[in-house]
Amino acid sequence: MKLFINESGKPAVLMLLCLILGAVVSSAQHSLYKLGYPVNTDERHEICPVVSYDGSLLFFTRIGDPNCEKTLIVDGVDVYLTLDKDDFESRLKDVYTQIASAKVENPLASSYNQDIWYTRLINKRESGIFHPGYPINDALPNSICSNYGINSAYLVVNQFSITGGIDRGFSVTQKTNDEFTFPEPVTILNFNKSSAEVNVTASRDSSVLILSMNEVNGKGNMDLYVCYSSGNNVFSIPVNLGDDINTVYRESTPMISHDNKRLYFTSDRPGGRGGKDIYYSERKDFTYTKWSTPVRLDPPVNSELDDSHPHVMDDNSTIYFTSNRDGSSDIFKADLVRQKLDNPILLTIQIINGQTGEKYPGEVIWGDAYKEERPGFFRSSNGLCRYKFFDNKPIAFRARNRSLQSQEVIIDPQDIINKGSKDSRIELILYPDGIVPVSKKLEEVVSDVEPISELELHKTILLNNIYFERTKPEILPQSYASIQKLAEILLSRPRLYISIIGHTDNVGSTEALKKLSEDRAAAIKHKLIEKGVPESRISTYGYGGARPIAANDTEENKSKNRRVEIRIVSQ
Repeated sequence: MKLFINESGKPAVLMLLCLILGAVVSSAQHSLYKLGYPVNTDERHEICPVVSYDGSLLFFTRIGDPNCEKTLIVDGVDVYLTLDKDDFESRLKDVYTQIASAKVENPLASSYNQDIWYTRLINKRESGIFHPGYPINDALPNSICSNYGINSAYLVVNQFSITGGIDRGFSVTQKTNDEFTFPEPVTILNFNKSSAEVNVTASRDSSVLILSMNEVNGKGNMDLYVCYSSGNNVFSIPVNLGDDINTVYRESTPMISHDNKRLYFTSDRPGGRGGKDIYYSERKDFTYTKWSTPVRLDPPVNSELDDSHPHVMDDNSTIYFTSNRDGSSDIFKADLVRQKLDNPILLTIQIINGQTGEKYPGEVIWGDAYKEERPGFFRSSNGLCRYKFFDNKPIAFRARNRSLQSQEVIIDPQDIINKGSKDSRIELILYPDGIVPVSKKLEEVVSDVEPISELELHKTILLNNIYFERTKPEILPQSYASIQKLAEILLSRPRLYISIIGHTDNVGSTEALKKLSEDRAAAIKHKLIEKGVPESRISTYGYGGARPIAANDTEENKSKNRRVEIRIVSQ
């Protein structure tokens, strides 16, 4: 295994996507959508959103999940299958320590543990969760950085060998149905291999790459560079984008818009809102080296904390990005284009005493949501106030009455427009010092949630007592008890997502067997949906006879290969 040794003989740092962390600050944000579970989790970091060119899939990278893909190929052998748990963890600790050039005690919880996940986008909202296995994921850092060409191909970090070698750089993989090809290397001439944290984006026709890396002769500790294709996944020596884009500060996580006219990137240069902010610049010539003065995106995209990894949709009006504004890094979505208000939007505000639940007199204060000043003021004897939006920009409101005050609420008229409304109503609830009491009832509900015991997270298990008509996908009645039990488990655990995986023996054509296994998995999914399980929580795969667990030499062994498996994807 040609692991991580550079020309000097010193341990080299494997490339990975930058994880941006910061202090915990909680604030209300509007005209902004934080993707829900199971894309974002409370326990892990989710970064680097990439939407497929056809808009059907959203890829992202999850960090530090102990239930990651654990395939680790050494000299052509997956040592995860040959070593016991303790020996494997010891081997992985050694590998991660070599990657980090420092001792790593818990590799699975470290930032080097990165896996690729994806969700389907249905009506522009996420549906279901998918965690592909080897070869797109293994026990080492894995991340999709960018689309690459038009045929469901993607750029991933690092370069790989089928026998287990790995080196720094980029590779390209192609997705066909639900499977990914083995990543093939992308060659960048004179590529600087001293960079550990990298990202890359490709133009729509894959003729240009723009990458972020740390170069000895660069302007700062991370600059953006352009490379030009010479065909066959070979690119020119990186050219620094110069003073138009780069500063002595840090520029990273680039993304070229679908029309190749605009470059989005992250920078911590002065003049930002705090931490790292997302900027854009317009391309001026065909060389990709002349750019307009970068413009910082307005809130709510940029916040007082770190915002990065922009991915703009082909309509140039919607952006996905990473932010740690809620503590951990998560995937957010926001509108970039605001509609003009043809008519004013009316907002009705009612002040409520949070201790009594009654309407209450008080004062309403308001102002531009992203400026410190709150010049607006209205005193109401019955707590009722009306505000008209004449401009499509967010406004912050809060109420007070002596020692009682409300939390600040940001109202974005774009949200009201998106809902097809012409007016809206909010309540500003007063509490002493504006502190909302914690609900004991909610705490009790949360504490009553127990971990699932029937199925083990991220493990593949056999779904027993499932029977089909011979050579057909029709489920026989004696299978219903097992399907009913699985449905009950899913309905009792609303955060549980599964994959149903069908397999056959080797008797028949490859195409027919694969279709049979797919149809059988789909038949079980259909039965679960009939019992009330949401479709988005079930994915299906069929591998035909490609993944036997026994030799197909006897009828007994063939029956072992004719099986249905359940894999717990998320819970």
